[in-house]
Amino acid sequence: MKQAIECLRCRTPMEPGLILDATYGGSLQEQWVSGTPDTTFWQGLKIDKQELIPVTTMRCPTCGALESYARRAV
Repeated sequence: MKQAIECLRCRTPMEPGLILDATYGGSLQEQWVSGTPDTTFWQGLKIDKQELIPVTTMRCPTCGALESYARRAV
């Protein structure tokens, strides 16, 4: 995210970050995928990994509000 995003509540510039997804033995960045995933016995969810979009979460340092964005890299 290259342009500054202001908090919708208090108009303070927000800071970028991420929400961690805990996995077995580590942490990953939250990701978004379109549609409703099918479940599989071995993998849990059947998704097209090429369609995953990393989620950036902006935090307002003044009021603590969080806003999440899933934008494709340009």
